[in-house]
Amino acid sequence: MWQYRIWILVLIVTIPGCATRPPDPCRANDWYAIGYEDGRAGRTAESVTGPEHGCPTGPAEPELARYRLGREAGLGVYCEPRTGFQLGMQGNGYAGGCPAPAEAAFLRAYSHGKHIYDVETQIQRLDSILAVNESERHRLDQSILQRRTELAEARFDAGAPEVLRAELRELEATAEMVEAEIDALRAAVREQHAQLGLLRQAAVPGDSAAVK
Repeated sequence: MWQYRIWILVLIVTIPGCATRPPDPCRANDWYAIGYEDGRAGRTAESVTGPEHGCPTGPAEPELARYRLGREAGLGVYCEPRTGFQLGMQGNGYAGGCPAPAEAAFLRAYSHGKHIYDVETQIQRLDSILAVNESERHRLDQSILQRRTELAEARFDAGAPEVLRAELRELEATAEMVEAEIDALRAAVREQHAQLGLLRQAAVPGDSAAVK
């Protein structure tokens, strides 16, 4: 009789555990919706086993087929030229994945946007260098003014005027070189802005709208 009671106890303990087992995410997921979001975001097919989907081994073939259908539909949105242009404009990379018929137009638009991004980046870099040179030129102007004042006050000191004149000549020569660099940088910035204007006026490849 006591053995019978032990078996009853075992059943009572184990049955609730089976009833509360969580569902398998590899089967419970909406794989068409997951595929659509992956495709719409331009993710590669390898993302199907990503940790965000909670299915490290990947879905079984029936679910995988639905994932592929969803991803293909999502890629239809992602692979539009406008998306490629925005991707390039933001300086983001393209990992591939667009089907061959749409990829050519997508890549043309991506290249266009990436060109704009590169020119804008170059302008920012030139502006930064220009600011450093202008600051240096201001510092040199202050030093030149100070040496000229000291030279005027030291005209009666033996030997001092010649030392100050040598320092003044060196400062003025350096200032001339910095000024020449500033002129070259300003010309380069103007050229880059002109190029940027032309790129922004051009139509996005595969899109009739002008770039704003």
